[in-house]
Amino acid sequence: MIAVFALLLLLWWGFDTLLDRRARPNSGLVTGAGAPARLVLEAGPGGHYRVPGEINGQSVQLLVDTGASHVAVPGHIADRLGLERGPGMRVQTAAGTVRAYATTLDRIEIGGLAVRDVRGSINPSMDADFVLLGMTFLRHVDLRQENGRLILQAPGDA
Repeated sequence: MIAVFALLLLLWWGFDTLLDRRARPNSGLVTGAGAPARLVLEAGPGGHYRVPGEINGQSVQLLVDTGASHVAVPGHIADRLGLERGPGMRVQTAAGTVRAYATTLDRIEIGGLAVRDVRGSINPSMDADFVLLGMTFLRHVDLRQENGRLILQAPGDA
């Protein structure tokens, strides 16, 4: 009986690990000193590229969004990061036009790529568990899609 229970527990753990790997294929990415400056990201469910990173030295989950003009931070994540809300503005989202607040992110880092003084917005009506990594960050890196992977690297690196 104990052997059967142990086998079932092992199978459950293995299956759970496999599902987690499929849902978050880039979760093992390291950020900071010694991290690679060339990132090869795997698409997750729905073809989206989610990646762990840091904003102002604090860990966040990022969703690469080439269709977003700037970095969009959900209100609850902005509160956790201690971001200041600047002037109010209207932004167009997939859900329509909403009120957001301008902000500046001192530093965004994914892997060995870091960009300082990134324009962004705080969107109080966004309830996602990730930050949209838009073009105010992405324009500072070279990106290309190849064989179902997204490659990000510092400009000029081969």
